[in-house]
Amino acid sequence: MKIGIIGGGSVGLLCAYYLSLYHDVTVVTRRQEQAAAIQSEGIRLYKGGEEFRADCSADTSINSDFDLLVVTVKQHQLQSVFSSLERIGKTNILFLQNGMGHIHDLKDWHVGHSIYVGIVEHGAVRKSDTAVDHTGLGAIKWSAFDDAEPDRLNILFQHNHSDFPIYYETDWYRLLTGKLIVNACINPLTALLQVKNGELLTTPAYLAFMKLVFQEACRILKLENEEKAWERVQAVCGQTKENRSSMLVDVIGGRQTEADAIIGYLLKEASLQGLDAVHLEFLYGSIKALERNTNKVF
Repeated sequence: MKIGIIGGGSVGLLCAYYLSLYHDVTVVTRRQEQAAAIQSEGIRLYKGGEEFRADCSADTSINSDFDLLVVTVKQHQLQSVFSSLERIGKTNILFLQNGMGHIHDLKDWHVGHSIYVGIVEHGAVRKSDTAVDHTGLGAIKWSAFDDAEPDRLNILFQHNHSDFPIYYETDWYRLLTGKLIVNACINPLTALLQVKNGELLTTPAYLAFMKLVFQEACRILKLENEEKAWERVQAVCGQTKENRSSMLVDVIGGRQTEADAIIGYLLKEASLQGLDAVHLEFLYGSIKALERNTNKVF
């Protein structure tokens, strides 16, 4: 099958490497330099102290030749991708973004494509334009959005590498909110406080504030099992205790964060439901202020 990976970041390169073991994969990048490098060198993956390589094609434009397009760019980069996708023939498109800010866009995006959404539970760090470090084994989980047919992707994903499992979930909202609640509790706080994930558990004041954020997000998302969700948040904090969240890394690097995709979605939902969200509003304003203060050295 022919699969196009839109985005040459850590998730894009990770997906391209593993999917290319079973499919004809093309990475669609923004920069010509990266496309040329991938076309020439392939993709290198580092895992467990070993280096692996896979051949991949690359391009800077999206066309209609693919059985599946996997969109891995960040939520704030999606608008330019949407316009390109509107110009190609009907196909299957899987969106793999952090947060849920793109859900509001997808609901208003009236196209003929079959739309799917998913989450990435792997740890990955891009080392260069052609290399990615697979830092934590996890899974890709996906679900059909609106009236898309799950069988189309189930056929595509029937063969996968054991280190890159891909699972179908029946309820897209439950799938995405399950990860969103974790991201909302961990990412903004670690970015604001400049701490690793584990410190949210070991510092009582941080833990107390994280619980307030959790309770606020739960009310907005109407989670069915809050106790189980809180256990999951704490478990992820513990399992990734030495990690710096992606939002913290973006703040330190002076890049735009995914605050809109994560906190922005919750604030919009709170507004639609007439709910107060004072803690989330504080976090959102603080992170956006850090984004603007790009000269600050941590």
